[in-house]
Amino acid sequence: MSEETKINTPKSETSSNARPMPELERYIFEADPYTSGAVPRKLDASEVAKFLIEKIKKDTPLKSLLRVEDVARFYETAEANEHFKTFLDKKEGGEEDVRRSAVIVRIIGYSANAEDVKFVSQYYKYLVGRADSADEFEELIVAHATLGLGEGSTELSQKLQTKALALSAKKDSDYQARVEYQKYSEDLAQKIFRASRVQSIKEKILNIGDRKKRLDEEIKAYLSLEYGFMEYLQPWATGRLRRETWAIQPAEQIKRTDNAKLQEDVAQAFRNFLDKIKEIKEIEREDEDSIRLRILRAIEFFGGKVSDDEESFLKNFKGKQLDILANEGFGLNE
Repeated sequence: MSEETKINTPKSETSSNARPMPELERYIFEADPYTSGAVPRKLDASEVAKFLIEKIKKDTPLKSLLRVEDVARFYETAEANEHFKTFLDKKEGGEEDVRRSAVIVRIIGYSANAEDVKFVSQYYKYLVGRADSADEFEELIVAHATLGLGEGSTELSQKLQTKALALSAKKDSDYQARVEYQKYSEDLAQKIFRASRVQSIKEKILNIGDRKKRLDEEIKAYLSLEYGFMEYLQPWATGRLRRETWAIQPAEQIKRTDNAKLQEDVAQAFRNFLDKIKEIKEIEREDEDSIRLRILRAIEFFGGKVSDDEESFLKNFKGKQLDILANEGFGLNE
């Protein structure tokens, strides 16, 4: 799991009675590469879950499943997990199927309850045993980080080492083998190293008992300040900040809910952080507007207010920059 909290997952219903959601249908099934990450906003999360249960099938194409992953994370649709579990039947026919199953493992693993954690972790290991191509390993490396397996799980890194060793004998005489060897021994090896190391940082942040301090660290991770591992830590922090509106402490954040006071806390934490921009040496002066934009959008996302000057600033950048904790930006204003 990407954090210690395991989300309760109700059983899916036989009939979801999903409402039509044309904007979601376009995002998932048309999958315009220019709108990747721009999940349609302001939809009812429970209705989104019903939509996923009704519309997503075992043979849904990989490019659409990747969009489903975006949607499931943004709307925290844990109630769809039972539906997705039925796809993991160990009947993968080839590379495309293995990659799809890796994405499904991530979707479930992101919000798995205690009952499902063992299942998706074991299925991940099964997929590692099935994987043979670099593309399959790419998907599984992301799954490793999503499941929060850290440095204690070595099956994937060992499989990558074995692949690199087999290619090593051919790399001096075979150009293609040399290219693949570099892919496994350098690129993929570095990615699994990062996916394993990031878990200790997540756990350190989660273990901060002081809510205000924890929110500060989660905001830094969301803004990619003072932390590395941006490709794993930023999306994790995005989810953490949303769950901070469910309950006071991570262990209690097990059910998607709307708590106005806790939302206000998160908005205020971003407001407090806004005043620190000029003090953070890591922020280049030319990046200040981008950081300020991300913070102001997050303040509004969590129900906070902005001043008239700040509203003018937001309007000037309305169609610029895609931020997850935001209701406007690139791809969201058409």
